[in-house]
Amino acid sequence: MLTELRALWTEDSIMHDAVKRLGNMVADSGYIAVRAWEVCKGETLPDKIAADMRRRDRAVNESERTVRRIVVEHLALNPGRDLAGCLAVMIMAKDIERLGDHARNIFGVGARIEGGVGGYRHFASLDEIHQAVAGQFPQLERAVVHSDAEAAHHILEAYKRAKPRIKALQKSLFETEMSSIEAVNTTLLTRFYMRMNAHIGNAASGIVFPVEYIDFVTRGLREEVK
Repeated sequence: MLTELRALWTEDSIMHDAVKRLGNMVADSGYIAVRAWEVCKGETLPDKIAADMRRRDRAVNESERTVRRIVVEHLALNPGRDLAGCLAVMIMAKDIERLGDHARNIFGVGARIEGGVGGYRHFASLDEIHQAVAGQFPQLERAVVHSDAEAAHHILEAYKRAKPRIKALQKSLFETEMSSIEAVNTTLLTRFYMRMNAHIGNAASGIVFPVEYIDFVTRGLREEVK
């Protein structure tokens, strides 16, 4: 979709606003993810940042609705033009919105953990996964805002590396003795990072994949598409 997206980015001032909002959605979702993990580790008190987290999450949701409106307006003014690119933007907006949801979910788990996850048996793995997944937000913002194919491919490679690490942690949870609370929290965090990793990859796929393959990262089709 790179050619189609570049055309939208450069030829239509309306779509410039949509792209800017997509970038803001990524930035806000990434901020939530980073601060949420600080709460999980017990480095930040949840009450001190709860209002800011809610504000940013609402901003992500509102931006998704605005992007939808902008795309519809663009198509109404230009019937039949840039249809594939507009579809890619809509799909990417939904994936990015889900990133904000999962980041908020991680914050919710962290807010319920007394003392943080530092003493958890799988803390090192969780921290490694967080760094691998949340570390892709700046790349994703660059890929979306600048339609940067190199950044998008970097994200897809990072997705590929993180996926087996997350699966390995999921498997190890069945082999480790721990309290029920620790088991539930670790399982939830692993699940949210797995979904976040997939949505980051899916959003990046909108930059470099044909429209029919966007969002198919988790189905293994990335390796089949050249």
